[in-house]
Amino acid sequence: MSRTPSGPDSPGETATPVTGHELLAGFSSLRKGLRQWMDRNIPADGGMTVPRATLLMGLTLKSEPSGMGELGEPLGMSPRNMTVLVDGLEKEGLVRRVGHPQDRRVKLVELTPAGRRVVEQELGPSHAAAAALFDDFTPEERAELLRQLVKVGDSLRTRGIDVPSPGQS
Repeated sequence: MSRTPSGPDSPGETATPVTGHELLAGFSSLRKGLRQWMDRNIPADGGMTVPRATLLMGLTLKSEPSGMGELGEPLGMSPRNMTVLVDGLEKEGLVRRVGHPQDRRVKLVELTPAGRRVVEQELGPSHAAAAALFDDFTPEERAELLRQLVKVGDSLRTRGIDVPSPGQS
């Protein structure tokens, strides 16, 4: 987005309407920047990636083992890619597959104690560092940004797109 709309803070000027196309372009450029910011704040050693970190962090929010489809959907990962991701984390002893209590054909994924340690000791601090991006915002600005993001999510859901609400994985 190359222009900044004028607003009520600009004396003598009227607000320039921002189009949906401009907002979409803004989200697209932010997506790339946020991904780079997350990459920079993930521990450099040990081969940690954003999808691996996101999966491990997401598993800490689960009270029970979860299916790979449920875990992969918020990451936008295909079942095949999810299998590769879980295979690697399982090989390192960070997650394990367990049987489904009612359907023996289904395997669920849970954190191991070693995986929980990685999340607490390595990913927790890097997650806090990544979240520091919003330290430049006032509490009111953060609340308004979250409100607007929830509204975008609601708009997608009304159009049939399954978007997790903030706080869900």
